[in-house]
Amino acid sequence: MNVPKWSIKAIDKINKGFLWQGKEKANGGCCLVAWTKVTRPLDLGGLGIPNLEVMSWAL
Repeated sequence: MNVPKWSIKAIDKINKGFLWQGKEKANGGCCLVAWTKVTRPLDLGGLGIPNLEVMSWAL
């Protein structure tokens, strides 16, 4: 699928806001863990949240 980057960024911002502080406050330095670590599978120490950019490549 050819998913536009702006839509992936918008969905990731909502996900980050839900996890950390809220959609309005989800900007740059408020995250406690790097997003690449959060999107890892549970077996590898992440939270199992899918990486939307990689998922769009797979589709």
